[in-house]
Amino acid sequence: MTNKVIPFMVVLILQLISYQTLASEQPLLLTTESDKLLNLSAYKPKQPVYLKFWATWCKPCMEQMPHFQNAYTKFGKKITFIAINIDLNDDTAAVKKVKQRFNLSMAMMTDHTGKVAKYYEFIGTPFHVLLDKTGKVVFQGHKADKALDNTLKLLSHDGVVPQGQLIDKKDNPVTSLLVIPPKGNKAVLFTATWCDWYLADTRPEMAESCISAQQQMNKLAKQGVDIEAIISQLWTDEAAVSEYKDKFNVTHPLTIDHGNDLFISNEVRNVPSLLLYKDGKLVKRITDFSSPINIQVGQ
Repeated sequence: MTNKVIPFMVVLILQLISYQTLASEQPLLLTTESDKLLNLSAYKPKQPVYLKFWATWCKPCMEQMPHFQNAYTKFGKKITFIAINIDLNDDTAAVKKVKQRFNLSMAMMTDHTGKVAKYYEFIGTPFHVLLDKTGKVVFQGHKADKALDNTLKLLSHDGVVPQGQLIDKKDNPVTSLLVIPPKGNKAVLFTATWCDWYLADTRPEMAESCISAQQQMNKLAKQGVDIEAIISQLWTDEAAVSEYKDKFNVTHPLTIDHGNDLFISNEVRNVPSLLLYKDGKLVKRITDFSSPINIQVGQ
């Protein structure tokens, strides 16, 4: 991947000229279809922006794609549309197939770092974020419904809306720090409560991998291995974690990664992923659970 930061289309260069910033002062990098980096936080939009976060394995995302393309056809000249793949259990080929299947013609981006999704308080796919012409977030939601359509219509007229729709953030907890012991081995499984059943149809091999990974962690935990599981925040709460724990008879600690901080800091882009530590240092990443895991790696 190149480190060069460039705009993704000439038209957008002309559109994004103003004194207001789109996002934060920190770099919010997206990757274009041509594998270039786009600094979203450096944009200064002249018009509203529609960010749609999605994944190829997300069924509601696929159901909403015709609506997304129709909205772009209707409002694309007055609102900047950006489709953002969240890059979790996804790849370029799968994204291209979706683009071709639905004849998507808006800008297609990928959030490889996960920092863009975190900044806009993403909690699950599909996720719609609308910004007015000043760069202020005025809408967040998951449904392609009347509320979304009405906000798009208002933004297309004046670039602002009198009253927005934002997700309540008051009860969002903070994820605990991941503690790695300075001596000995530790295994940290990054997974999701839904990957064994939700991906069964769209990504059956991944679903089987999720099952195998947790089963292997259970065996290792019984052997006395220090194991912890970090659970993706996507569509997950404590009730879902409790159900997952009961389903797989989990005895080791499970922690929801609220804010996606641990997934981001450990650069985890696939579930399940197992990170093995020895004497406080990361020594191996494992994403293939088709054979027994060797927890003694590095000794």
